[in-house]
Amino acid sequence: MRRRAAARINAPMPTPAPNPLENALAWFTSAPARWRSDAEAVAEWVWVVLQGDFAENPTTAQTITGGLISMIPLVDQLSDLRDLVANVRALREDDRDPWRWVALVLTLLGLFPTLGSLVKTGLKVVVAEARREVYRAAKWAYKGRNWLDGQKLWNETAESVDRGIGRLDALLASAQMRKALTGLRIDEPYRYLSTEIRALAASLDAKSLRAAYDRGLEALEWVLGKVQRWGTAASASAAGELLASLRRVRDRMNDGLAQVLEPLRYWLACLARRLEVHGDMQYRAMVNARNGHKLMPTRLRRDIEVESIRSRRPPWVYESRRARHPSLAQAPSVPAGHFGIGDDEASVVKGAFQSFSGKVVADRLPPGTRLVRVVDPRSRDDSPFWMSERDFLALKSKGEWREKCAVWAHWNGNGEYTVYVVPPGGGLPVWRGAAASQRLEISGKPVLNESGEMFWLSGGAQQFVVNPADLDPAFLERRKRTGWSYANESVDDLLMPVGVPVLKNQWGNEQI
Repeated sequence: MRRRAAARINAPMPTPAPNPLENALAWFTSAPARWRSDAEAVAEWVWVVLQGDFAENPTTAQTITGGLISMIPLVDQLSDLRDLVANVRALREDDRDPWRWVALVLTLLGLFPTLGSLVKTGLKVVVAEARREVYRAAKWAYKGRNWLDGQKLWNETAESVDRGIGRLDALLASAQMRKALTGLRIDEPYRYLSTEIRALAASLDAKSLRAAYDRGLEALEWVLGKVQRWGTAASASAAGELLASLRRVRDRMNDGLAQVLEPLRYWLACLARRLEVHGDMQYRAMVNARNGHKLMPTRLRRDIEVESIRSRRPPWVYESRRARHPSLAQAPSVPAGHFGIGDDEASVVKGAFQSFSGKVVADRLPPGTRLVRVVDPRSRDDSPFWMSERDFLALKSKGEWREKCAVWAHWNGNGEYTVYVVPPGGGLPVWRGAAASQRLEISGKPVLNESGEMFWLSGGAQQFVVNPADLDPAFLERRKRTGWSYANESVDDLLMPVGVPVLKNQWGNEQI
């Protein structure tokens, strides 16, 4: 029997599956048409990818896409290598400029093997903004000086950090990132990032940075070696020059890192605190709840406080026809460079002069001064009114605080406090003086007792009024409990013993 010939199938040969390097390169630029058959084209593709520089003003979409891409292992490494090449080229122009070394270290953080993908991604989004600001600042701030302090670094980059956090908000809100966070079991990403970055700041040293650089250098030596071997004469020559620059920067690292390591530890600590405050602002609700959960009433309603005082006057309230510490009738003159507290439109803290009695002084508090603000869970941290930590610690009770600082319960329920530390630099402009007495009012009219006397809080304690715009959240400590409990209508304590408020900072707004 004659055997039938096998049928021929005229199907095209399957295209080889792309390898991980091909996929990673494709994220940055399309492959040349002759890529699979021409080694020179491979070298050309790699060389073009490595020429990438920092995007000047990425869009929100670019930030989200870039952040998600940076969590893909090999793409992540190529992104770091591109940034490293840009850093080395900047240092080749001037390796005495400390700002350029700062930019290099910010890139090297992405090469730390111990950092998780979320930490690296979060750092890259925020650092990308800060690094651009570092280069811009270097153009005018560096004039042959080979020194840099941490506060100056933070001051120059604080606004860019805030922009970076805004971009990070968009990234963390994306559906893909929310899914990734669920998989990582991270409920509060900003608090997680803050904890990890604070640990990074504490452990950052020259040895770990050199090791990170060496990892990048080893990868670039391999890649650039292929460019030299396969590329055109021009690209091979340029790759050789780049390799020489990479090795020259490695030889200069000890000197370069010596001038920026301590400032960068300080900068990372500030960044960690800034992220922590931002996280608190996103999660201001009670235990086991999230945004939208209504706060329990930790302030008295005005009418309830009035009724309570009339029926049983507490010892910190006195009755009189006149104030013990009368309010100022006229705003003080404003020294040059200071902020106003008058009634005019030019005043930054309008009408605040009326909270003072007697002499009020324009002052500037030195770095390291510790100010305290007593708050309730709804209060802003960045309010104008503060007291010294020493005076706060001398207070024995909530009643003494209400009496001496003249704070009615319907203004502030208390229960918590926060500390602001004046950062290094030129100090903090303030107005300083005795707190004026405050009378109990309804609709602008005084509340009277049966004898026609008014109800007063004495005042008299020293207070400080600051311009909230001068406060930096990176220097605000976490809230603590006063130990005086919270306010309610009967015993000035919590309305309910269940659901004690979580200690969260409030920056920029006050919950109603």
